[in-house]
Amino acid sequence: MRPYKGYIKDDPNFKILFENTVMIVGHIFETSYCFDKLTKEEFPIFEFDDDPCCGILGQNNDWCLIGGDVLILKTWVDNTLRLVGDLKQIFDLKCIDAYTTQILTDPWSENSEIWQVSIDLNKLTQPLTLTKIRDFKEYFDKPYSENIEW
Repeated sequence: MRPYKGYIKDDPNFKILFENTVMIVGHIFETSYCFDKLTKEEFPIFEFDDDPCCGILGQNNDWCLIGGDVLILKTWVDNTLRLVGDLKQIFDLKCIDAYTTQILTDPWSENSEIWQVSIDLNKLTQPLTLTKIRDFKEYFDKPYSENIEW
């Protein structure tokens, strides 16, 4: 039983990672959730080892990516959860178009990189194309900052 009344988004520990007019992606500690504002449907996505730190929804609300110690793709067309590549320590996500997103790994690490994932929901057996864009050394050995220019 929940220690609060209402939806998961109403829990005082719920942190929003991404929100648009239709959906909210967020987490309570290590567990990530999605909440559909129109249908009031809520469901858990994935339980990370640590709190997830970023999330993004596709422009058509048919997929979401959630990043933390790993990167997870949830697609609603086939209701599937996928681990994206071997990427670790995801720091931020940036939407390029309806089915393309860029990924920034830990910017203070000497192994920081920018990757791009393209999602093709017509190829359900292999819907992802993961490509390394470049190394990202701009913040290596610099003090922590909330806002990273990338």
